[in-house]
Amino acid sequence: MNPTSRLLIGCALAVVVPAALLHFTAASERLAAGLSAAPFAWPRVLVAHLVTALPLGFIVTGWLRSIEAINDAVRGLWLAIGLGIAGLATLVGPPLGDTVSGGEFGAVPLLVLRTAFAFALVLPWCVWATDPPVTGTPRVSNPGVLLGLGVGLALLPCGLYADAVVAARTEHARDLMHRERIVRADAVLTGLVELGSDRPIGKKLPAEVRKNVVATILRLRQAGDRPFPATAKPVDRFNRAVLMIQLDRLGEASAVLQPLVPGDDVAALLLATVYRDQERWAESDELFALVLEKLLPRAATDPAARGGALTALEGLAFNARADRRPADAESALNRGLEALPTHAAYFHFQLGRHYHDGGRPGLALEHLREAARLDPVAYAERVDQLVRQIQTSTHACMSWRSR
Repeated sequence: MNPTSRLLIGCALAVVVPAALLHFTAASERLAAGLSAAPFAWPRVLVAHLVTALPLGFIVTGWLRSIEAINDAVRGLWLAIGLGIAGLATLVGPPLGDTVSGGEFGAVPLLVLRTAFAFALVLPWCVWATDPPVTGTPRVSNPGVLLGLGVGLALLPCGLYADAVVAARTEHARDLMHRERIVRADAVLTGLVELGSDRPIGKKLPAEVRKNVVATILRLRQAGDRPFPATAKPVDRFNRAVLMIQLDRLGEASAVLQPLVPGDDVAALLLATVYRDQERWAESDELFALVLEKLLPRAATDPAARGGALTALEGLAFNARADRRPADAESALNRGLEALPTHAAYFHFQLGRHYHDGGRPGLALEHLREAARLDPVAYAERVDQLVRQIQTSTHACMSWRSR
């Protein structure tokens, strides 16, 4: 094998083998929740750390390859060492995750920990991929500077990336907590704690919120495991379904709700959201549309009917976007804008986001600015952020086309 091919293969193996071993040997509960091995939280963070550790791995390899005893070792030994370190990491990861789960460590110490972990994982593969230096090769004049550069490349990009992941996942955690999706929120909170997030969820830090969530899940599971009679009253069925949704036992929730539909509009909306979370788009759309047609004629005079119609329109738009039907999403939002004028700011904002995501900046700006005009308290700041994104991307695109 020529040196270039071995180098490329070594880079690939250094990322793929540790990532696969750590990820697929993680606890089934973590995998089901979308997490990877501790303390890396999500798979993308694990891969990012392995990739950015490669330059430092090759810099240290250059020093190792200057040691005669290292060069005398059989090359295949490094493959065994690489597999051994990855295997050891699968054993060390879970207790390490437990150690950091209390939230006592900040983002910087955890970043350093993950970086050191990733460096140890990639180093043997880097040594395997390189050859001993040719006799007479000049030594690097400033090895400390080169080492510092490698450390910087291993730390800084992943630090910035982890911060971006934390920002996005924090919004997700807030949404899940708002909707009382307790079990799903616990998984996101676990990842945020492992990345050392100090962004508040409500008025508390993620670690504190997670402690409360863990205690709540234990209590809810005890309630959820109690037998449920088939002859239960409608109100008891509804409450049972809410409990199952909190525990992310959606199949049980749908089974409890089905006897209440279509007579109970609130139950129908709840069942439609359960179907949505199960990605049963057609069934979810059918229920949302059924409730919408029933409530919309009363929406102008009945606040409860107006709220239900708003929920149905939101659900139809969400389903269409998730199911890659942008025209249907646009239709649902425009229908809401026309039928529910008291919520015009909301629908203008959603249409602005929809057109922005669809690459139609002119329409996006028009609707976003109207949303900010109608309800500056709720939308001015969010609109300003999106408008800056649209203007930046539009200017960049026009600059590229003018070349």
